[in-house]
Amino acid sequence: MKKVEIRVRQTEKMAILEVSGELDYSNVEQLQQEIQRRPEEVVEINLRELKFIDSSGAGMLLNQARHLYRQGRSLRIVCIPDHIREDLELIGFFRVLEILKADPDA
Repeated sequence: MKKVEIRVRQTEKMAILEVSGELDYSNVEQLQQEIQRRPEEVVEINLRELKFIDSSGAGMLLNQARHLYRQGRSLRIVCIPDHIREDLELIGFFRVLEILKADPDA
């Protein structure tokens, strides 16, 4: 199993999850559960230290963004390393997030 580490910081209205290591099918549930247990209006995912993400990790982030959006909350993904941003762009990750921002029924 590949290793992912999640450090959590929080303010009154925002949780910041700093993710490092590799996010893939073997550990994606760990981050999903952490996102789901957050009560804050905004959950920010900082990927600065992430080395790798596979399609299950990207899919989970999109599903969680959709879930929070429907609750009137938001998921922010910040500090994406260039090599990961390129992979996410190839699969249309950012187009889906833009649709979520524009259409509550997405």
